[in-house]
Amino acid sequence: MALPDPSPLSLAPEERAKFRRLNTEQAINLARQSKWEDAAEVNQRLISAFPNDADALNRLGKALTELG
Repeated sequence: MALPDPSPLSLAPEERAKFRRLNTEQAINLARQSKWEDAAEVNQRLISAFPNDADALNRLGKALTELG
């Protein structure tokens, strides 16, 4: 259940922050449910919008490790 990607780079700052927060929460919840493919997808979406997001990079690494 991915959140729509409204091209976060074109959003106003407050909407970018909301996009980041909602996707971060979703990625964490998916990981807690061991839905690693979905968690990886959400984290990749975050990294596309925020390439220096160390937490998203770390979560993506964990998801990919779990997938083998």
